[in-house]
Amino acid sequence: MDDVRMTMQSSSAKDLRGNLTFYSPGLTPLLLMLGFLAPVLLTTPEPMCDQRVMNKYIQDVSKAESEIVELCRTSCNLPEPVMVLDTGVNIRSWRKMNRTRQASEVWRGQTLLSRAISQVQRHHSAMQPFVRQLEVMESCLRSIRNILRGHGAQEAPQDDVSTRTLSVQTMKKLFSVYSSFIRGKVSLYITEACAR
Repeated sequence: MDDVRMTMQSSSAKDLRGNLTFYSPGLTPLLLMLGFLAPVLLTTPEPMCDQRVMNKYIQDVSKAESEIVELCRTSCNLPEPVMVLDTGVNIRSWRKMNRTRQASEVWRGQTLLSRAISQVQRHHSAMQPFVRQLEVMESCLRSIRNILRGHGAQEAPQDDVSTRTLSVQTMKKLFSVYSSFIRGKVSLYITEACAR
């Protein structure tokens, strides 16, 4: 009886090995890991409603702003003009906008700023003094995209022509637009989203 049981176990093990031979050795752990991560990867990000996070962004903007002013004492011109969102906010008009339109404004603003930063970063040698500030701006805009997704905001259509834009030619002006965007439309949108 024991001989039969051992023969069955060894043949079952051979069958199992035979069935697994088409997998590479590292694939099984990868598949197991993906099985555990699937629920995490499929969930949407949590809405960010901690005011301390927004305050941290604003503090970072203030710190970088003073650095930009110091660096711009010599030369501040961009290698080429860049297009960004006109970040001026009329509070009364903003509050009359529906949430979809507000989200579209914020999406469009971060998209244009991200493109402008990428465009400026391509001229690495000319923009060397501003590398750290550009990286801070880029990182913050990436976080804003995640926050917008967490609040269920939809990406703005690329052909949204109703958004006013500006042509910017200096690093100081680019940073001023970025600072105004964070303190204005982004802060307003997130504050109102959290209040709901």
